[in-house]
Amino acid sequence: MSRVDEEAERFGIPRILLMENAGRAISRFILEKFGGHKVLIFAGTGNNGGDGFVAARHLAACGVEVTLFLVGDPARIRTHEASTNWEIVRRMRDSIKVHQVKIPEELEGVRRAIREGGVIVDAMLGTGLKGPIREPYASVVRLINESGVPVVAVDSPTGLDPTSGEVCGEAVKSTYTLTFHRAKRGFLKAKEYTGEVIVESIGIPPEVERSAIGERIPPPCVSHRRVPKLVSACLLGANCRYDGTSNSNEGVIRLAGAEALIPVCPEQLGGMGTPREPMEIVGGEGSDVLDGRARVLNRKGEDVTENMLRGADETLKIAKIFGVREAIFKSGSPSCGCGSGREKREGVTTALLRRNGIRVLSEECLRAESARTPCDPK
Repeated sequence: MSRVDEEAERFGIPRILLMENAGRAISRFILEKFGGHKVLIFAGTGNNGGDGFVAARHLAACGVEVTLFLVGDPARIRTHEASTNWEIVRRMRDSIKVHQVKIPEELEGVRRAIREGGVIVDAMLGTGLKGPIREPYASVVRLINESGVPVVAVDSPTGLDPTSGEVCGEAVKSTYTLTFHRAKRGFLKAKEYTGEVIVESIGIPPEVERSAIGERIPPPCVSHRRVPKLVSACLLGANCRYDGTSNSNEGVIRLAGAEALIPVCPEQLGGMGTPREPMEIVGGEGSDVLDGRARVLNRKGEDVTENMLRGADETLKIAKIFGVREAIFKSGSPSCGCGSGREKREGVTTALLRRNGIRVLSEECLRAESARTPCDPK
């Protein structure tokens, strides 16, 4: 890819144009995947950071709340392209919150921002890694990995050697890796760190690649892999509802003819039988249960929180195996409730999936989307 980048410049394609295309691809992906969620961008002083600066500009232009952390000294921004885009975002004082992290002692602001949630973009080191990462990068990597929120790595997760797949001390564990033009060889050995890999075109012509590294198969601009969706099994007619019946939904059943659907019942995955006592969340909603601030009790007053957490974990495990990006769940359920439509409370499994970057709709929102009317802002 280094040879391809150099050849692209000789071909007449400025590096700043490739950086613009990369940053625009990042912002488009985040908007499509996460909507209007708050975004925290951690950028380094190289061209990977430059991609992050461009993404910050595009996201802010779309009304997203963006906080940008420059990890390193701005005086050491290495290229003209990155420096140009840094100066632009630095002037966007009204729409982007910009902070600098040059020493570990300045990490308290990072901790506060991460605690407030959002989507994290790792644009620190990318493919330009040389040797083990140093401070303050190492501390930022640890904070990102402890955050429990979705992480999008730009080109390659910080700390991962994209050629060998080896971790250089510590590395960001990403939910998604948005890489450009070609997937990197080391990704095959490092799925724990890359998460789902998405290859984006940044406008490099096939003539450039042939000149740089010889004849190759053109990289696809669009993946045609059919990604399945999770669906509450009761919506497909399975008799797994608490009273032993189903919540069969004609719209969801019709969808099964066009989409690959994976039926799940988090309650059964958590070890509960059918039929079972009805349950409710006491003291909050699903996210509060995940954080230990609320419990799930059945009608007899028995605490079934651990079962619900186990069911959520097992459902997430299935989602990760199949690369699921979206789920259709039954509204009104303490596990699957979507916090939308008539039922405003979010279930335990729904909360966990959303924390891992998976979009969750209720059957009501599915119907609203089909009619092109707004439903669930999440």
